[in-house]
Amino acid sequence: MGINNNIASSPFLRVLFREITRITERKTIYLLSVILPIILFLLLALVYKNAVARDLPVAVYDQDNSSLSRLITRSIDASSSMEVTKHVYSLDELKSEFLKGHIQGAFYFPGNMESDVKKGRPSSMVIFKNTSSLIIGNLIYKDGVTIARTVSGGILLKKLRSKGLSESQAMNVINPVRIETQSLYNPGYNYLSYLVPGLLTALLQMIIMISAVLIISSEFTHGTFNELVEISGKNLFTLVSGKAFPHIALHTATALGIIGIIFPMFSIEINGSVWLTLAFIEYFILVSFFLGFLFSCMFHEQLFATEVAVFINTPAFIFSGFTFPLWGMPALHNYFAQLIPYTHFLSGFIKLYQMGTPLRYVMPEFLRLSVFLVISLIASFIVLRFRMNELPEIAQDKREEFIK
Repeated sequence: MGINNNIASSPFLRVLFREITRITERKTIYLLSVILPIILFLLLALVYKNAVARDLPVAVYDQDNSSLSRLITRSIDASSSMEVTKHVYSLDELKSEFLKGHIQGAFYFPGNMESDVKKGRPSSMVIFKNTSSLIIGNLIYKDGVTIARTVSGGILLKKLRSKGLSESQAMNVINPVRIETQSLYNPGYNYLSYLVPGLLTALLQMIIMISAVLIISSEFTHGTFNELVEISGKNLFTLVSGKAFPHIALHTATALGIIGIIFPMFSIEINGSVWLTLAFIEYFILVSFFLGFLFSCMFHEQLFATEVAVFINTPAFIFSGFTFPLWGMPALHNYFAQLIPYTHFLSGFIKLYQMGTPLRYVMPEFLRLSVFLVISLIASFIVLRFRMNELPEIAQDKREEFIK
């Protein structure tokens, strides 16, 4: 009884429980905020669960048919990234295998390759790679070159040792300048760790904004905005906070599910602070939600408000700099990218979760996101105040329509 009295006497609680009821009763919002994230996020993570491409089918065209060419062929087949599935006997047959989609790469060993190597003459091995897919093409090239260098280096080392050089002297001849590389932040070229976090957060922004644009616009569509204003005691802060709280809580639960369930389930590591990463995602949720909330306040029609949210979110991933660097884009595209919150979030998110940077290095992104949040909040309050002032006129119009 006391609880019911508290709810009845508190405008915030009245708005809050009214919104919770609307979420559970309206299938659109419930599906967008609860069901869709679970299905989409799991399916997306499953696509990349193997992390790296393995056993790519390749062909061998061996005109040399020597112990050297057979050694390289065995090394290719033994690699984790490639599998020799075809031996061809002409360039036309090799091309046909590519066109049929049977192979993704091929290795051509010219005649007299081993003979030239033994005589100290330069020889060549041709690597054909399917660069219609950059990932596949680069992987075949990288591993193919590594295998070729390893085998040829072993042959040269053996030859130099036979001439009386020590192993260290022979190695100095083979590699006069030694190159050491250190791959930072994603040393295993793991596409699960690279792509999935970016794709999940891009989808998260889209889901948040599309569900947010329905919050106020649906009140106008169903003619219940006047009722909402009365329940809130005509207090804008109560109205906004009561409507926003359950939605933000749902999206926060989704973010916790990403970090606490999906990341561990697919062994995606967070190299930085988990709590800072979560806090930054939570701030991004607020920014995305209130930007969508602003559109919901501005446009009465749910369909049009949804179209605006989709228009902003559809190119977000492309313009984020995730797949192509921002500095490489034309100036106009770069400027447009700055108008999308996801661009700034993703930069800070990668710094925190993948690079493990201290919080101070994420402050530029935090401040840019703050601009979106402040503008969205101020504009939402202004638009809602204007809508509330229109209420007598709206009510009069509805009465006149009813009389007619």
